[in-house]
Amino acid sequence: MLQAGFAVAVMLVGGGAVAPAHADHPIIMPVRSDDLAGVQKCYDDPQSSAFCDKCAGPNNYNPSLTNYVILRETLKAGGMPVRLVGIDSPNSARSRLMVETGVATVKADWDFNMDGNNQLLKSDPFIEAGLLFKGLYGLADNEALQKAADIGDVKDLSAVMNPNWRLDWQVLQAMEITDLYPVSTKSQMFRLVARHRADFTLLEFSPRPDLMQEYDGIKLVPVVGVKVAMPNAQHFMVSRKSPRAQEIVAALNRGLQILKQTGLISQCLAQGGLVNASTRDWQVLNTRDLDGNGQRLF
Repeated sequence: MLQAGFAVAVMLVGGGAVAPAHADHPIIMPVRSDDLAGVQKCYDDPQSSAFCDKCAGPNNYNPSLTNYVILRETLKAGGMPVRLVGIDSPNSARSRLMVETGVATVKADWDFNMDGNNQLLKSDPFIEAGLLFKGLYGLADNEALQKAADIGDVKDLSAVMNPNWRLDWQVLQAMEITDLYPVSTKSQMFRLVARHRADFTLLEFSPRPDLMQEYDGIKLVPVVGVKVAMPNAQHFMVSRKSPRAQEIVAALNRGLQILKQTGLISQCLAQGGLVNASTRDWQVLNTRDLDGNGQRLF
């Protein structure tokens, strides 16, 4: 039903009248299935939550919603206030394929997923390499995990991750985790940790005071004092198959420059849990993956 709701939204204009398919073409963004309901609610009513309304309040673990609001506001600031519509996608790999083939128009992604792909155009970065961190999230009563203080302690633990989250997977591989289990969904990641089949997974820091992440009733908390850097920059990838591809990239670059100056990008990243001031002084476990400028080394 959610997917159908978005399909209907593509064809509706003010007053509920059905428009010709060529009129008022929206920009299409693939959205992970788990996150779709929150993005649809934001599309239907931009004042439905404080976060949807220019990141004025916290976003509790819906990374697609964070990207959606940043993308919408960036296009608007860049002089392209078009409708931004989400469509369902099962995972990141499918989302990239949707943009490559023109089924979708634009999505946020790591630069290594775009470089060398002549089906795509790339905006300037909205997150610089090495500025995004994730926590080691596990059960609060997992003593071995919660006592981890350095990379040596973590290597002897087990982790679970979706390989389609390519950078997260590569970061864990580079950390030489003893046991790294692949799964297909976020739900499976949480369940394996809850069942003690894996010690931890990597997650964005929650904007909650206790940093807890909850999914399907499973509550995970980060190891206090340590974090992992994401050694890559995030950009918006734009499908070359869109007749407005060059126009979209130009608008994105203009908008990013403006929103970085106004502080809205930083605000959205903080409220979305991608940048968390309370973890600023925590130890970075994978410093060997970064050079002095935060650039990726592996």
